[in-house]
Amino acid sequence: MTEKYNERIPAFLMKTKAPMDVEKIRVACKIGNWNTALKHCLELFVEGKIKGQKTSKSWVFWVGEVTLGYTSRQGAETSKGAFRNE
Repeated sequence: MTEKYNERIPAFLMKTKAPMDVEKIRVACKIGNWNTALKHCLELFVEGKIKGQKTSKSWVFWVGEVTLGYTSRQGAETSKGAFRNE
């Protein structure tokens, strides 16, 4: 069963354009339990087969190059500067 999930999860993430949360991965890959889905995603993340990012509530995972809100370091600095009281 584990090998099936370890193939299904990256295959699903390759089809997506944006990072996916654990619940979306769980449903798409037909995994019964949220904790089981997280376990498999974290194992794949540690093995370097998928990429992941801890969020305030959980995790998001993806395959390939994804920009999480901005495209460069300069973009990050610009977005931070937009909220300064000057």
